[in-house]
Amino acid sequence: MEITFNLRINDWYRNTSDNDLNYWGLDYPPLTAYHSFLMGYLADSIDPSFVKLHESRGLENEKHKLFMRLTVLVFDLLIFFPSVVLILNQMFFKLNATNEQNNDKRSKKDNLAQKKDYLTSLFFILLNPTLVLIDHGHFQYNSISLGLMQLSFYFSLSYKSTKSIKKLNTMRLMFCAFFFCLALNYKQMELYHALPIFFFLLAICLKSNIFSYGLFLLTIIGSTVIFTFGILWYPYLNEGFDSVTQVLIRIFPIKRGLFEDKVANLWCSLSPILKLKQNFASENLAKISFVITVIFNLPSSLNLLFKPSRQCFLLALIISALTFYLFSFQVHEKSIIISTVPACLLVNFYPQLVSWFILIANFSMLPLFIKDGLILPFITTSVLFNLIVYVYYHSKKLESGDRFWLCLTQLAPQKFSKFNEKIFKLLYFMSLSGMLVLTVCSLAIRPPQNLPDLWTLLICVYSFVHFIFFLCLFNLIQLTLKNNDLIITEKEAEKSHRLFFNFESILTEKKKIL
Repeated sequence: MEITFNLRINDWYRNTSDNDLNYWGLDYPPLTAYHSFLMGYLADSIDPSFVKLHESRGLENEKHKLFMRLTVLVFDLLIFFPSVVLILNQMFFKLNATNEQNNDKRSKKDNLAQKKDYLTSLFFILLNPTLVLIDHGHFQYNSISLGLMQLSFYFSLSYKSTKSIKKLNTMRLMFCAFFFCLALNYKQMELYHALPIFFFLLAICLKSNIFSYGLFLLTIIGSTVIFTFGILWYPYLNEGFDSVTQVLIRIFPIKRGLFEDKVANLWCSLSPILKLKQNFASENLAKISFVITVIFNLPSSLNLLFKPSRQCFLLALIISALTFYLFSFQVHEKSIIISTVPACLLVNFYPQLVSWFILIANFSMLPLFIKDGLILPFITTSVLFNLIVYVYYHSKKLESGDRFWLCLTQLAPQKFSKFNEKIFKLLYFMSLSGMLVLTVCSLAIRPPQNLPDLWTLLICVYSFVHFIFFLCLFNLIQLTLKNNDLIITEKEAEKSHRLFFNFESILTEKKKIL
């Protein structure tokens, strides 16, 4: 805020006597800078010392902390929370609508169950410990970019194949592209979601006859992207190529190296053995990481392109974000939240799997929480989130068979479901035991002097192994989905007693009836 409020816009990303880029220099895209500029004006109106040039650096009095944390909460209420409500309203199709033709007890019971699932999913998404601790504990504005991205998800999920609403569909896809551009221009980590967005929109265009209406949609989407980027980057485009280059260098700092601090990804796990930073040039590592990231994203992305559905789309978002986290260049430990947010949207469908993934994601940032003095919030949020998920969904399991481990019945024959459930339970409790041991060691046992980062590195490797497991599992789930819900019309959905957004194919169910 100090820099954007006091300096000219062309000096925001340049190293000058007034802007020391080595001291918390601006390294996010222009929309973050514009947001900081507005917050600077607000801060100056409250207390000019908050943004006084040179003198506000390191300011950490209680008044300033309160102001900063309140701004995070305000943008949660303005952007993130509404985006979650919109998506859940879309996933739980016409939740509050009454069906006059079906007033029997079973219909009322189903509606009540849907409402409970809706409210519970909303609660779990807003309670996501990784986002709560990073944005409100460590302090960042991740909820803004994630909220904008969720608005993009909402408009993409709102697409329907009904021919009578072509204009509405065009507007939906245009807003999808628009909010994606805003999210990407707020934080470049939203590139983690770029591939699913691209392939999903491309699939819709291809299914809409690429030589007529589909080509029109593609043109509208492309024009929206170009227009949005042009507006946001205009001050730098107007100054010339050198100004744009300086911004890009700050946004994508290849010279910083392969990863920041200790990250639970492939490169950090291999570094103690292969000494990657010492033995390889940063440019070569960037190329290698790019190729590996693309390769591991291909199965999910191509599946989404050729078998597009809302289910595949949300799973692809998790897979893409997790793949970027595990294999891409210049990853921060906090970047794991980019995959946990779409994962939370699926908590109603895969409760135990999602809660386990969130628990590991939160655990992977334990060294950061120790550094920031957030141990108690880390423990309480992790325990509460997983305990509440278990209590609520385990009670549903008693009523509906294997509901608590839904993904198992999809990946294996029904007769093996009990055996698979026992295996996954054993793995789950072994995982919890390992986390407990490493947490106690990190807090109570001092590492050897010659291995000062021992516990941190073990946490990273332990979490990395889990993330590889989750990546494989999410890929398997997506690749074994059978339905294509883009071809289900609204009228067909209304005939079903199930949710419109359902991981069991409505079309398959209809074929069985026939």
